[in-house]
Amino acid sequence: MTGIKENKENKKRLLIVAAVLTVAGGVIFAIAFAILGFDIAKLGTQKYEFNTYTLSEDFNSIKINTETASVILAESDGGECKIECVEREKMKHTAEVREGTLVIDVENTKKWYDYIGSNFGNETITIYLPKAVYASLSVNADTGSVEIPKTFSFESVYVKVDTGMIDCYAEVSDSTELQTDTGSIRAENSKTDGEVKLKTATGTIKIADVHCNRLSAESHTGSIDLTNTIADDNMTINCATGSVKLDGCDANEMKVATHTGSIVGTLLSDKIFFAKSSVGNVDVPKTTSGGTCELVTGTGDIKIEIKK
Repeated sequence: MTGIKENKENKKRLLIVAAVLTVAGGVIFAIAFAILGFDIAKLGTQKYEFNTYTLSEDFNSIKINTETASVILAESDGGECKIECVEREKMKHTAEVREGTLVIDVENTKKWYDYIGSNFGNETITIYLPKAVYASLSVNADTGSVEIPKTFSFESVYVKVDTGMIDCYAEVSDSTELQTDTGSIRAENSKTDGEVKLKTATGTIKIADVHCNRLSAESHTGSIDLTNTIADDNMTINCATGSVKLDGCDANEMKVATHTGSIVGTLLSDKIFFAKSSVGNVDVPKTTSGGTCELVTGTGDIKIEIKK
């Protein structure tokens, strides 16, 4: 019995010591954080640089390859292209014009041991463009968001990000393709004779004021919202887990499917409906003319109205 009591007392002492050390560690962290001005980026071990590149050559296309930097497009005050980079010490970017294309690449000179440590900084590439109209934009990034404002227009836009959000507000006249594995996608203000393709594994998709020939939107986990979106030929929407909302949308042929989630909203013209929900209510107009509209959900309600 004495041994059992001693073991209990030893455990109690160890727990008290552990609690005291935890509290002391928290106090030390708070003091250090305060000394650094509550700037979490200063807690990281990675070193950052601010570099500026200026190009005077003319270009009509843009191609960007980066690993962990967010990409932001902005208007230039002058006639030159200026690129401002907040970048890691051994992951600097290069910028040059090749055969009429602005090419931005990343040069990763890190060794395996350079990846050991903490990183709380935000890497960014801000590109100040001297013109408003360009032929094409291509962005490939591992981790980082992409922002394309409505002050620019392109014939084609292609953006692929592994982890990060994509916001495309530019007018695109030919084709748009936006892909991200983890992150949301927003596309607005586009009128094109081509195709708009949006795909995310984990994240929401929001589309507004888009008129195209064909449109496809796919999200494995996340809702899909369309507002004032028209596809002259066909519109295909697939959602594994999440709802689909249509507000003032239309297409000659529509296919909307979700495994778990409702399908609701308004269309602009009569349709021949095929609607099915395994678990949920179905309420669609009893129209017998117009294009075809197929609506299928596993679990969720279907409610569609025609907006006259």
